[in-house]
Amino acid sequence: MGDLRRAIAVGVLALAPVLGGCSTISDQLAGSEVDPSAATSAASAESQLETVTWAELDGLVSVVVRNPTDRVLRRAEAVVTLRDSRGVALASTTTPRSREDGCCTVRSLRPGGTYGLYVGTAGPGSEVADVEVTYRDVSWSSTALPRVEAEPVRIVEGSRGSVVLADVTVEKELPSAVVQAVVNDPDGDLVAVVSGTWTCFEAGDTRRIFMQLFRRVPAGSVVESVAVHPDGIAEGCTTD
Repeated sequence: MGDLRRAIAVGVLALAPVLGGCSTISDQLAGSEVDPSAATSAASAESQLETVTWAELDGLVSVVVRNPTDRVLRRAEAVVTLRDSRGVALASTTTPRSREDGCCTVRSLRPGGTYGLYVGTAGPGSEVADVEVTYRDVSWSSTALPRVEAEPVRIVEGSRGSVVLADVTVEKELPSAVVQAVVNDPDGDLVAVVSGTWTCFEAGDTRRIFMQLFRRVPAGSVVESVAVHPDGIAEGCTTD
């Protein structure tokens, strides 16, 4: 079984220390606050992704998008715009700061699979009524992604917010993967999507994943699903 890695999933971007030659990388989709004055429209591109649902939790908007096609979406840069009840843009991830923070890139999305994006609200008094997602720099592939299994374990409360635990099992060596968990409230509605990136999965490895959400989820919330998105090449991985 591989070493335990922990990734900071939402709200903070920082590289974790290297453990045994394999680094744990902080969330690649951490929601950053965005500038309302820079809420410009983005070219949609023929991405064919559809928005499933979204929710706001303590100033963090989580958006779930789905790939309804029969192809693997290798990569797409998402532009997420928050709007009020009048349709006025409150904030958008088109700002340079949001791009530097890693928001919002969809990676290695299987046919029929879902992916979570994160956006910080524009601040107090910003009442989000709708979320618009467009895409650019979209690339597709007909090559199937490696098989990976993921099982939710539980949600625990810590001093810094809620932590989602999940077990990830890979059949073949996997250099890097984005792991995401969808958290729903007792009524089955979306609360948040928590995410992190881990590296250096060995063949047959089962790893306990800790995903930190720097918010507290409502009492009775459950992990609705866990998804693994194989992605990229991890430097420093070695095989015996």
